[in-house]
Amino acid sequence: MKRTEENYNIAAIDDGYGRVKYDGSGSPDLIPSFVTPFQPKPKDDFMDNKNLRYISAEVDGERFLVGDYAAKLDPNIRWESADHKHSTPNFPILLKTALGMMCSGTESVVDMLMMNLPLKFDTPERRFDLVQQAMGTHRVGISTDGIYYVQKTITVENVDIKKQPFGSLCDIMLDDNGEIINMDIAKGFNVLVDIGARTLNILTVDALEEQQSLSRQDNQGLYSSYLQVGKYLEEELSAPIPDGKLPAVIQSKEIKGRDISPLIDRVFDNHANNIIATLNTVLINSWAFVNNIIYTGGGAEALKPYLENKIQGVNTVFLGSYSNVRGLRKYGIRQSRKGTKKGGR
Repeated sequence: MKRTEENYNIAAIDDGYGRVKYDGSGSPDLIPSFVTPFQPKPKDDFMDNKNLRYISAEVDGERFLVGDYAAKLDPNIRWESADHKHSTPNFPILLKTALGMMCSGTESVVDMLMMNLPLKFDTPERRFDLVQQAMGTHRVGISTDGIYYVQKTITVENVDIKKQPFGSLCDIMLDDNGEIINMDIAKGFNVLVDIGARTLNILTVDALEEQQSLSRQDNQGLYSSYLQVGKYLEEELSAPIPDGKLPAVIQSKEIKGRDISPLIDRVFDNHANNIIATLNTVLINSWAFVNNIIYTGGGAEALKPYLENKIQGVNTVFLGSYSNVRGLRKYGIRQSRKGTKKGGR
């Protein structure tokens, strides 16, 4: 079948350690990367918890809670921080849930699924493993009330994997049709600083060519601050706090009625200073060439007040949680348009 731009379906998934972002239509969404055995949706007679979304996924006949309510209802919820996250039992559930959430209808075909890997993990073996898991036919039941499930079949025909945070560069550089609209970025010396949950990925590109000696990945993701806050609280309260509960605690900025904003400010400011120190180390002999520092990822949103004005003489841009997945899809659209203009597949 000859494919045209109109019927070529491009989707993207950025499966972060903290949150899975997905974009199948230009309107990205996310779910926290937590999975636990099924529990029914609680009845709340007094308030509607609008900040939490109940999602249950049925995979291979077994039902799970995924996302917000998995973290809320499981008292022992743990954060999955394994190096090879795609080999963990939770990854297929998160993948199928994301596909089910972004694909409308009961049967969908994704012609190209864009994904990414952290810099150090972008190896032929990891790429092969991820493609093997993502490509093919996925079946999942999705429920938002724990009672009624919509059974979905999604077939992923092709998978393209890029280095994190390549998608954020595309988001700031491309329009929704995949055309370059920001030539200054395309021609510039750009340092992308992706602050995720577990990893900090620094990707340096000069005129769209990666500068490997000026790129780095380490474990300065936002969860390092979460764990530090948790350690302080455990010592003060003399009680353990499951690490999967920490995002909600820090978002609320309180525990047991106590305001922990000063603690969060202190830890986040220290985290920001460590990231700046890392940038100074990586770019010690290259600052004269840098046009833009582009912060991206959920960690960049959280740490923005602490990172602003830390670097002088260089244009600083702050993107957000959705920039990477949105940009990956834009790039996929750009590539598909090249293919369809040549006559399709």
